[in-house]
Amino acid sequence: MWAAVRGYRERDLVHSKRRAARTLKILGAAHVAAFAATAVHAADLPVKARPLAAPVANWTQFYVGGGLGFDFSTGRSRLAPVGGGPDLFTLDGLQGADLGLSAFAGFDVQVAPRVVVGGFVDYDWSRQRTTASASSPLFFGQSLSATLPSLDQSWTIGGRAGFLVTPDILLYGLAGYSETRINNWNLNYVIFGGPSFTVQEPALTSHGYTVGAGAEYRLANNVSLRGEYRYVALGQHTTVDPLGAVWTTDLSQHVVSIGAAYRFGQFGGPATAAAAPALNPTWTGVYVGAGIGGDVITPHVAGTFAGVLDLNASGLGGADVGGTFTLGYDRQVAPKWVIGAFGLIDAGTNGGAKIKASAAGAGAEISSDLAAVKWGWTVGGRVGYLVSPETMVYLLGGYSGTTAQSISYNFLGFPGTAPTREYHGATFGGGFERFFTDSISARAEYRVTHLGTRDDLASDSMTSLSAGGTVHTLRGVLAYHLPAP
Repeated sequence: MWAAVRGYRERDLVHSKRRAARTLKILGAAHVAAFAATAVHAADLPVKARPLAAPVANWTQFYVGGGLGFDFSTGRSRLAPVGGGPDLFTLDGLQGADLGLSAFAGFDVQVAPRVVVGGFVDYDWSRQRTTASASSPLFFGQSLSATLPSLDQSWTIGGRAGFLVTPDILLYGLAGYSETRINNWNLNYVIFGGPSFTVQEPALTSHGYTVGAGAEYRLANNVSLRGEYRYVALGQHTTVDPLGAVWTTDLSQHVVSIGAAYRFGQFGGPATAAAAPALNPTWTGVYVGAGIGGDVITPHVAGTFAGVLDLNASGLGGADVGGTFTLGYDRQVAPKWVIGAFGLIDAGTNGGAKIKASAAGAGAEISSDLAAVKWGWTVGGRVGYLVSPETMVYLLGGYSGTTAQSISYNFLGFPGTAPTREYHGATFGGGFERFFTDSISARAEYRVTHLGTRDDLASDSMTSLSAGGTVHTLRGVLAYHLPAP
């Protein structure tokens, strides 16, 4: 019996081993199938790579660009008689101010993480033209008309060195050599209603030095914007007219401009840094802003003094440092387009600048404050195109009222103060705006306002006086965009 029991147990053990082997085979096949399915599914999933450093444009680049701004010529012109003696005529102070254009090219080399050096060449063109005429209906129709020395065109070659306050903002100083063409005096004098006497002094070419400073902001790897001030020493020049009288002109040029540059790739090694956090600005909404800049007035003036002297002048305006407060609303009407409405207030001061002309032989002197914006307002609208989600270029238009600084004068012994009036006219312009955070943006803007003529300016010894003109305005503005409701 024990033998039978032992045989049964042995057969049961053999069957158990066989069942265990079959189970292992089934589990193994299932595991292989599951692994294969997992591998196939994993092959379809995206592979998460290590985060890479975002490239940051190196400032080592060639560039070309253009800009616009204000040109001022200041200094002293005088006319000495033949054989010497007291000056027959002198003119001190501002001798021209108007809009200027420029084109430039250059290269930069980033020699250290925060230091950039480079070279440049540029060409500047000015539309300055200042004219004045005076006539006397009582003294046999004598008249004098003149075109004052004015800037025409110039070129500069030089270098600059700057410090990167951030990877995208460069503060720099510059110096160079300049050659400037100056349109010289043109005089026409009619004697007692008879023959006329005309003197056209030849154009001058001045060689001098340029120094200045500016700031440049990189919008993208290949586009940057800059604001700049330059002082150009034009030196002293002497010319002799056909009658032997000696003209001496000693001028300096001041240039305030904004410009844009296109930068051609990198010929140096790229720099790398961690990626900057993405901005999420909202262009639709209300904003408030404030800024600073400058204004140039190029007026035309006509008047009669005590009924004995008629005067006409154009182009000899003034300049001022000004500020702006603005309030507006923008709406993004399409993925790339923004429209808006705004109101703004401008204020300015010319620092008490004056101009004086004298004729020693005749014992006559003319002196006057220079025209400048006291304050003004503009209401209008703008339309902009988004070159990137955080950067917009735009055009603007509107209607303005401008009040000039009160002008005190002494004209050939007739002193007086012109009344303060508000001039009205249309304003046009454009600019760019970029968000630095989700709610704060900066903009650079140019405006031109055409002022209508007013003929109610006579005062004191004036029989009549009328004036009008053009105001050129440059502003840099910081704006805060209120959160959307």
